[in-house]
Amino acid sequence: MRNAIAHRLRRFRQEEGGIISVEAILVMPLLLWVFMAMFVYWDAFRAQNTSVKATYVVADMISRENNAVNTAFINGMHQVFRYMVNTPEQTWMRVTSVQFNAGTNTYNVLWSRTTNATRAPAYTTATLATQRDRLPILANADTVIVVETWRRFSPAFWVGLQRRTMYEFTVVRPRFLSPLPIS
Repeated sequence: MRNAIAHRLRRFRQEEGGIISVEAILVMPLLLWVFMAMFVYWDAFRAQNTSVKATYVVADMISRENNAVNTAFINGMHQVFRYMVNTPEQTWMRVTSVQFNAGTNTYNVLWSRTTNATRAPAYTTATLATQRDRLPILANADTVIVVETWRRFSPAFWVGLQRRTMYEFTVVRPRFLSPLPIS
């Protein structure tokens, strides 16, 4: 009887029928997770890339403006940004005109407008000082326009990537009117 049980165990151990099905069942959850992770991370990369490009486009459009800008113009640029990133998530923008004073070695805010005063309050000269290391070195009385955009991103599946806010910071020079006036 002992030999019969040992013989049947040896036959069971050597049997290879159905092994592919068992391996597929064991590996399938990992393959599905990898597929979802690739989708989510690629979507996050796409969202970040789109946000960068949309910020550059909006900054370039503002830099080419020939007329004084106003709050309605800034809100319109925000709508352009929203259209380009094509997201149902929340977005907001801050646009600031900055002038450099070589005598005092300071950046002075000429004007600042925002589409969300709670999350991104308009800059003052004092609050802009926190961004000094991000601003380019300018000649005396030279002006630049700082365009900052934020967009929320929520992953489609939970694979380790959390909901986040993507932030872009772009500095451009006004092309025609320096400084760019506000009305």
